[in-house]
Amino acid sequence: MELPNNVWQEIMARANHDVGSLKNPAAIKEVAKILRTNVRVCMSLGHPFISQMGRIYLDMLNVYKAYSEYISHAVETEGRIATKHSLIRAMRSVKTETLTLIRTFVLKSEDTSVIIANFIPPLLDPVLDDYKRSIADARAPAVLSLFAAVVHKLKGEITSGVLRILDSVFESTLSMITLNFEDHPEHRINFFRLLEAIIENCFPVFFTMDHGQQKRIV
Repeated sequence: MELPNNVWQEIMARANHDVGSLKNPAAIKEVAKILRTNVRVCMSLGHPFISQMGRIYLDMLNVYKAYSEYISHAVETEGRIATKHSLIRAMRSVKTETLTLIRTFVLKSEDTSVIIANFIPPLLDPVLDDYKRSIADARAPAVLSLFAAVVHKLKGEITSGVLRILDSVFESTLSMITLNFEDHPEHRINFFRLLEAIIENCFPVFFTMDHGQQKRIV
């Protein structure tokens, strides 16, 4: 991983000096390529990938947050059409690769206590808050599949975080899939997989909800 790590460090160093450098199309393309490389390595290595993940994790989430803010600003100023621009689509691709890498890493991990203690806390705010506040066209279905994987892997250990997850994704996703039966097919599938994972692994959480919340989920 020496070559991609060196390139990654150069990009992060420039971003620390000027965060605007992350908007450079060449930088976006390079970040996406490095993340795809990490996904493949993680799939092959399994749990030992944790040393590499620990090296890039926080920077990766900072990039995710930066691109989320760029996309939100573009949508605010230009409307929904902004999500079709090539630069915004490239940023969204980076966000999807980030979510894919984290999902792969969680599923391959053999130490859930490390995941709970070190990887989940910094993940929640940048990913869940961005999903909740984004317009429908800018919400990544990979967020739902990531947290479905997290719940399946961590089971009862993540029960205390389930309400936080549902608060960010439940109503916002429901509003997308109840207008008709055709739009956002990936969100539909991943939404129900997340609910299935919660029911199978964290069922007691439903008894902490009020009657209205329970009824909506049913």
